[in-house]
Parts: sequence; structure tokens; C-alpha cells
Amino acid sequence: MIKKKAKRPIYKKLKPFIKGTLAAFIITFLMTVLMSLGMCAAGLAEENAVILSYISLCCGALAGGIIVGGSKGKNGFFWGAVQGLILFLIILIAALVLQNTDNGQLVAKLLFCVIGSMVGGIIGVNLPID
Repeated sequence: MIKKKAKRPIYKKLKPFIKGTLAAFIITFLMTVLMSLGMCAAGLAEENAVILSYISLCCGALAGGIIVGGSKGKNGFFWGAVQGLILFLIILIAALVLQNTDNGQLVAKLLFCVIGSMVGGIIGVNLPID
């Protein structure tokens, strides 16, 4: 009996990660813009920008984790961590290209990406998405 090859098996496995990463970057971008406008309107000091950028990154990672966890349907903790690592690797590559590598900030970004995505993965697995 001849077995038929599945069409695009790799794409089906990577599709949740592509969607999650795009959603994470879009939400991070939108939240950063909104928080920047809020900082200007409220007259906050520039020192608060770092904290607000980490909050934006964590919210984006959370959204990406929800998408991946919901798509996979189980092991949300693990799949969320994988999504967070993918998100961090893209940020790391961008930082290396732009020559903006501060080790303390990279460690913090790694933690925010992975922990936010793990929480999102757990939430996504438990959401009733059909």
C-alpha cells in the first residue's frame, strides 16, 4: 500500500508559532505606542519607559502564549515556554544587528518573554476554543 504524503506537515506544526509570534509583536508594538502617548500626556519621566516597555513585552508574550497554547490543546506550560524562547531569539537577533546588547536587559527580556508566554500557554490550553 502506498502512503500519501501529507501536504505541508511542517507548516501545520509551525503555524501556531508564526501566528503567536506575529500577535506578540503586534500587541507589543501597539501597547508601546499607547504607553508612549500616555507618558507624554501624563508628563512622566523617561525612567518609566523601561518599565512600561517590559510590561508591553510581557503582554505581547502572554498573547502569543495564549494563541500557541490554545492551538496545541495540551502542555501549555511547555509550548508557552517554546513560544517565549522564539520571541526572545527574534529580539536577541534584532539587538545584535542593532548592536544594542545590554546583558542585564537581555536577561530581563528573556524572563519576561518566557514567563509571560508560559502563563499565556496555560491560559490558552484552558480556554474553550473550538
